[in-house]
Amino acid sequence: MGPRLEGILLALLVGAAPGVARTAPPGCSGTLSGSVTGKFACEVSVTTGEGGSAFLVIAPTTRVDGVPSLVPGSFEVTGLLAPGTYRLADLGMGKAAVAAEGGTLYTATRTTGQRGEVTLVFSKVEKGANGKGTPVVRGTYRARLLPAGGGKTGEVVVEVKFQ
Repeated sequence: MGPRLEGILLALLVGAAPGVARTAPPGCSGTLSGSVTGKFACEVSVTTGEGGSAFLVIAPTTRVDGVPSLVPGSFEVTGLLAPGTYRLADLGMGKAAVAAEGGTLYTATRTTGQRGEVTLVFSKVEKGANGKGTPVVRGTYRARLLPAGGGKTGEVVVEVKFQ
């Protein structure tokens, strides 16, 4: 299963209605630093569902050498679609994950608890075409991912700019 499909499935699992429209702003790029390094191009989209639910999905559009799986971030942002700075505690359910060669998985998650750190900054939020449809967001995203499982060390920092 690819990172984009994982993000969409996560959004659907936590309450988005199927068949929703998605719009992505141009100019998305990301970096990995720490225990895993690399650069990637990406797409940022907001998926909206009935009842006002909203989900931010950051999906890589290029591969990172030596990284078998990359899910930069997929989080519920219901009620947060306005310019501002949001931390992991402000976001709804979601995750960011990087699998390194050799089997170490690094994650930041918000489920019933929290793991890692996330800072999401929306510098601009625009309505879709003709003031309707799915919002287009611009800003930055930073996640500090910690190793999952005992005996693992290090961390991975994911940074994304979407203009």
